[in-house]
Amino acid sequence: MTPLPSNIAELQDLAKRIQEDAEAVRTEAREKLDARREGIRTHLTERMDRLESNLQKAAEKGGQDFLDFREKVKSDRQRLKDKLSERKEAYKAFFADASDEERQLGAAIAIDYAIATVQQARLAVLDAVSDRAEARTAQPVA
Repeated sequence: MTPLPSNIAELQDLAKRIQEDAEAVRTEAREKLDARREGIRTHLTERMDRLESNLQKAAEKGGQDFLDFREKVKSDRQRLKDKLSERKEAYKAFFADASDEERQLGAAIAIDYAIATVQQARLAVLDAVSDRAEARTAQPVA
């Protein structure tokens, strides 16, 4: 399992790369942008595979909560894959005749969604750490 500081560093790096991506949209050729997006898709697949591996390890240690969470993640992952394919086609169709303002609104919505997702993850980490600390203090001293 990846230590929390390593994951936080990866999130910081991701935020930096998002800024670079936004700048690239303004300056790079279409081919470079397509290659950049494909790289992001590849990284997402790798991250989801790592998540699945960690969930498998947790499930092997037992506990219905881990099994339930694993099934939820599997379901979310499939739904995300399905939506990404649908959205890609829908965005192409929608933005084919879209104005710059409409495209900026679409980007703003995508960014807000990403921020909300990261905030949910942040809250989940804090909840997990808090629960772990509470469990330690609740254990009777032998």
